[in-house]
Amino acid sequence: MNADTHARTTGSRCTEPRLVTVPARDVLAVDGTGAPESPAFTSAIGALFALRGVLGAAADVPLEGTYNQDGDPLRFDLHDPDGWRWQLLVPAPAGATAETVAAAGIDPRIRLVRQPEEQVARLVHHGPYADEQPSLDALYTYVASAGRTAAGPHTEVYVTDPSTTPPAELRTWLQVPVR
Repeated sequence: MNADTHARTTGSRCTEPRLVTVPARDVLAVDGTGAPESPAFTSAIGALFALRGVLGAAADVPLEGTYNQDGDPLRFDLHDPDGWRWQLLVPAPAGATAETVAAAGIDPRIRLVRQPEEQVARLVHHGPYADEQPSLDALYTYVASAGRTAAGPHTEVYVTDPSTTPPAELRTWLQVPVR
């Protein structure tokens, strides 16, 4: 599905998928389960940004969420968020160590993780999160047509802030690691 077909069928838009190399980096990560409306999800977001602040970094970085379901890294049912397993993360500030993360005492679930460089297929979804399925379908169709296979669960990078952006104007990078 290309971006024009997606726009006609959903009322939202996505950019054409492409392959991108995400460089290796350190991130602050927390794992959990359940819907984004759950207290655990909300508290995890607050804790990640609070920890960045305590470690001396600005809060103006995008939140990322990696999602799967039922222990299957490639399963994701947009209509069953209570069954989601998620990992939320933000870039770690320069100089962050496992010791400084633990010493900050913000949330014992948060850990410092080194992510290796990886190649991902990515597109930008324009519109409400509830309308992502056609964009996800377009992304996975692209992966197959490029002769690749998904190498793990998909990640959403929240480019715009849902607390200040109308749903129709939200921008989210949808990406999946490929091999």
